[in-house]
Amino acid sequence: MLFKQWNDIAEPRHLLDSPLAIGVDEDSLQKCSLPVVELPNIDWNKFHKIFLVTGIMDPLFPKELLKVVKLGEIRTTLTLDRNQVHDNGEYSWNFEENFPNEVNLNGGQDDGEDKLVTFVTTVAAFGDCLFIAVKENFLKVSPIVYNRIAQVLLSVIDSTHHELKVLGTSDRITELKLISNLRSDLQPPEFVTGFIGSVLTQLTVKNIPFQGFIAPSEGAIGFEKMSMNTMPELIDICSQWIDISSEKYRSECYRHWRLDSGAAGSLSGLYV
Repeated sequence: MLFKQWNDIAEPRHLLDSPLAIGVDEDSLQKCSLPVVELPNIDWNKFHKIFLVTGIMDPLFPKELLKVVKLGEIRTTLTLDRNQVHDNGEYSWNFEENFPNEVNLNGGQDDGEDKLVTFVTTVAAFGDCLFIAVKENFLKVSPIVYNRIAQVLLSVIDSTHHELKVLGTSDRITELKLISNLRSDLQPPEFVTGFIGSVLTQLTVKNIPFQGFIAPSEGAIGFEKMSMNTMPELIDICSQWIDISSEKYRSECYRHWRLDSGAAGSLSGLYV
């Protein structure tokens, strides 16, 4: 069954650093305020493996079983300037232009003041593994936030000390796809957007070794659903990555997926 995307505007294949802002020349890219990313003060070289995943993959890492410990937060702050035209001729970010009729930060009142939008991502660890799961939401978080997080995060990761694992989803594929710095099973017009799309771009540009998988999904970014047929494959892959093979791990993954409504059987409440 095919489900219609929630957003009316199609997601672009390539996301630039700055959006198209309202200015003198609407057909040109204008300089805009970029989100400020603050990383937690941790020793990155202390960990051997780093998992970069989206929120739907969170059940693959059951916190109680793996004894996951929170180390800090990645805090991203975006300043929304209400004064669109500046004295130097630059144009600021316009939230309503990027999310029309979706989120109104002023509650219907345009007070002309700057607004701060903060996006927080937890950094956790278990054993010698670092775990970062970004919970996406296309209604509230602009793609530029995910792009900046990926840029800053991968600027501090040393490929000589870390083994990078990437897990994401795409609604443009029908089966699990392997991706790495040496090989990609994705075939045009298949592609990946969101946080994992930004991560893959940075990994490719910086030529950082990594291994990962892209799973088929349905639904908008942040509200994806996966087939129950895909989950056993992902569980087998992750059990090898984190070196755990037990029936309890498998049952915990399924239990958390059902609790998080990540399974395709929960689709009945998505659309009317």
